[in-house]
Amino acid sequence: MFTTRTAFGIVSALLLTVAGASACSSSAESETASATRSVTHELGTVEVPASPQRILALDEYAGLSALALGVKPTVVYSTLRSDVAKSILREQGVEVLDKPTFFANPAVEEIASVEPDEILMSNAGPLPSLFAQINSVAPTLVLPYSAPWRDVLEQAGAQLDRGSEATAMIGKLESGLEDVKSAAAGQSLAILLGYSGNLFTVPPTTPISTLVTEAGFTRPASEVDATNNQDTGTISPVSPELLPEHAAQTVAVLSGQQYDASIVRNTPLFDNLTPDPAHALDVSGDLWFGSHPFAIYWIIQDLDGIAHGKGQNSIGTLDSADARWAAFSAL
Repeated sequence: MFTTRTAFGIVSALLLTVAGASACSSSAESETASATRSVTHELGTVEVPASPQRILALDEYAGLSALALGVKPTVVYSTLRSDVAKSILREQGVEVLDKPTFFANPAVEEIASVEPDEILMSNAGPLPSLFAQINSVAPTLVLPYSAPWRDVLEQAGAQLDRGSEATAMIGKLESGLEDVKSAAAGQSLAILLGYSGNLFTVPPTTPISTLVTEAGFTRPASEVDATNNQDTGTISPVSPELLPEHAAQTVAVLSGQQYDASIVRNTPLFDNLTPDPAHALDVSGDLWFGSHPFAIYWIIQDLDGIAHGKGQNSIGTLDSADARWAAFSAL
């Protein structure tokens, strides 16, 4: 007979079962939240959350590297003044905080207010010297800043636990490079920029130069022989009177943010550098100096337009950034 006592016993058993299951679930969730993994990078070894809930990237390049591999930062500091990065990150639902003076005067104490459980930063500017302080706020990953693009992707993949995604991305970008290489077929390409009132080129050891060479372009001898200036890092000064040594089929003039294309274009003899003035193209200095995955994709797309002689309309701009990100994400 189904008595009141029997019913009470069943209900009690069910309640105990639910309570036990809830306790197990809470315990499992707690263990997941507290689980960590060990990551070694150039500044040391850190224990980071296995499933971080609130990631802060201290610069746009680190933020885009993570996003490209499927790791969405919660907050990104805009310290590199990258309008393209800000547009993309915000479009993807990432909170972007403008911090234009952070690199020059890092306010480490402000980082804690974001309440991150993991921090990403590029190995650039004064940040590496402040690693211990930053890491004391939350475990911090350090991504390469100016390094061969494959190294950047491999390091990002290893540190973010996205190794297979990084390997796949390298293969897709290499495929794009091969397509450009067949069209470039040794065309000559000069790279010039105006910075801080002076004229510069990009030496052959920089990520931009190695990518251009890998894409099948040649460079003027004066640029192949250029060396890094001690004071300017990855750029090499050009004497205005020697500008004719940079003649090429196409001239890429870095522009935007701190790069002043008018310094290059207003230099006497500039108009004689290319057989066709329409082959003197303004390109994004922000993206061309980047080595994160999306920057590499961006440069490859620009180089494809150059290789096929499509002119300025084929070169990426802020207005085309979201469309390019969509195409990149669909690779």
